[in-house]
Amino acid sequence: MPDTVSLKQIRALPPSIFGTIRWKTSVGQPTGDWRSGFRILCEEHTPTTFVDVGGGHYVPRPGVWKVITDSPPCRVLTTEGGYHAISFNLTGLHLSAFPDGCYRISPSLKGAWKPPGVLPALFTRAIQPISATFVLQKDNQIQSVEFEVVRRSWFFVGRSG
Repeated sequence: MPDTVSLKQIRALPPSIFGTIRWKTSVGQPTGDWRSGFRILCEEHTPTTFVDVGGGHYVPRPGVWKVITDSPPCRVLTTEGGYHAISFNLTGLHLSAFPDGCYRISPSLKGAWKPPGVLPALFTRAIQPISATFVLQKDNQIQSVEFEVVRRSWFFVGRSG
């Protein structure tokens, strides 16, 4: 059996978003199962619709953000190159509707994390980017994203340029 997937096989897949959250081993790690250290919120923005108010006039009715899931299936990846990682996948999606339908993935940290070495009180953790937005179209229905947990000094939190 081949270890590769053809372009034709990929195009036959339903609309999906695949993602990874990685972090340097020096950032620490969630206590217990690494998957328990994250919340991965997936939302869909319904498209704006236009309502006929008579006389040939239409008024836009803005779309809304709807939560699809805040706990998609995840798996722990092997540690490589000094990085820990988990992956997730969102399936059962559909193509984004015109004019402004889309999906947004917003991961956040949760639960207890083991300290990142000495002086853990001087640092905080954050995920970059904060979120990612996707428009799934027929010719681009499989998307991927990578997030990273970074360590920031408390000294710089809340300071402006």
